[in-house]
Amino acid sequence: MKKIIACAVAAALVGASGASFAQLGGLGNLLGGKSSSEGSADLGGQQTTLVRNYVAANVDVLNANAKMGEALGLKTQAEQAAAVAQQLSSGSTDDKDAASKAVSAVGDTSGAIAAKLKEKPVLDAASKKTFAQGLGHLALGMVHYTGMRNDVTTMGNSMKSASPMALTSLGGAAYVVSNFPGSVTEAGKALKNAIDFARSNGIDVPADATKALAAL
Repeated sequence: MKKIIACAVAAALVGASGASFAQLGGLGNLLGGKSSSEGSADLGGQQTTLVRNYVAANVDVLNANAKMGEALGLKTQAEQAAAVAQQLSSGSTDDKDAASKAVSAVGDTSGAIAAKLKEKPVLDAASKKTFAQGLGHLALGMVHYTGMRNDVTTMGNSMKSASPMALTSLGGAAYVVSNFPGSVTEAGKALKNAIDFARSNGIDVPADATKALAAL
């Protein structure tokens, strides 16, 4: 089992390295020199922090999709994104189920928005303002994603040296490590497409959105 998860983690970390602007929850503490019980406790705490931050980044993207979906006339997707974001903001966000729910909702709503942008819709003044607000949320999500890069890498490396018993309780961390690279890639594409659309339609692009795109 240890070999299987180690391989999965190693594959998931491709593209997940990079400079981090913050350290979240001391994820740099590895297992070396500690008993297995102490190491398991450390990894359990690190997992909680990592999953919560991953879910928070996805909530930012969902808030973005709620605004951009509204601006684009995608009522169903906008309502779905807003509802899931609200649920995750008010409930427990430190387990695999919360992370999976967030990723699923982001995928469903982002796809619809991307398809709508390809149609090059014409927005009125009010819709342009709402779209710009969505851009701001999406930029925040990208900042959170990029800030987690080192922590995801550290967790993946820690899991490679963890005992099989410890790994059985790290499903949430394994999920984040596996899905993080894809989340960053897709959010980056969404941000670029949204910025391109905004610039082509006279929509104000928040400075944070431009900075977030440049940081990719």
